[in-house]
Amino acid sequence: MKVLIAGDFHGKFPKKIEEEAKKADLIISSGDFANSDKIRKIIFKNWVGKSWYEAVGEKKARILEKESFDSGLKVLRKINSLGKKFYFVWGNSDFYKEGKKELIPNYYEDKIRKMKNLILIDKKKKRMGEIQIIGHGGYVDVTDFIRHPVDDDREKQKEREERYNKNKKELGKLFKKGKVKDFIFLTHYTPYKIFDRIKMRGSPMYHRHAGFEPYNEVIKKYKPFLVVCGHMHEYQGVKKIGGSTIINPGAVSEGKAAVVEIEKKSIKSVRFIR
Repeated sequence: MKVLIAGDFHGKFPKKIEEEAKKADLIISSGDFANSDKIRKIIFKNWVGKSWYEAVGEKKARILEKESFDSGLKVLRKINSLGKKFYFVWGNSDFYKEGKKELIPNYYEDKIRKMKNLILIDKKKKRMGEIQIIGHGGYVDVTDFIRHPVDDDREKQKEREERYNKNKKELGKLFKKGKVKDFIFLTHYTPYKIFDRIKMRGSPMYHRHAGFEPYNEVIKKYKPFLVVCGHMHEYQGVKKIGGSTIINPGAVSEGKAAVVEIEKKSIKSVRFIR
């Protein structure tokens, strides 16, 4: 089985990735379909203090959110038109209902209901033939946010800690339900200290880690044969945690992805598109 692994589209779907998708048996994605580049730059400039939308004003903020929403929806529609089964989780930049964005123009869940090739596995288990796939996407407060507080406001930091613990508990429940064996674990964020040191100098988290340590715990305990993650555009490659292979395919927005051959519930080969 030939699987295209692709994530971090950010409003783009280069032709070469589209051609690889057409040749694959199915596609697995770590999310981030919307282009949030403009919003992210504003967030970085206002890391401590007022929110980004207060900084630019509600009118401009709504325009930027709508642009971002439309860019991701265009990508999702294009993927659906390829006729390939597309298993995915949401990224932190996507418009999913659990995200509760302040200036939300709409939700992708509502828009993809009739897109029959798109199979959302966020906080779910699904079967792909003889292989099980378990997904956990969306926004999480990364472990370094908890170990090295980023908020001056104690109440905001307390909210982060509560979200972190809620996500950790939710993840644990996901794996306790039913049998878990010979599976693919699909996330948006990376495990802690795996593809997660930030290299972008413009980031307030420069040289810090952006991984989620509860993923490491799950991987060590349940031993997926393949872990697919994304989020970190700085990386593309393969790493190991025990016997589990972790792949970050790189960002589709930069023309990157990976093609994995899977045979008898194991990885036969990995080829990176650069």
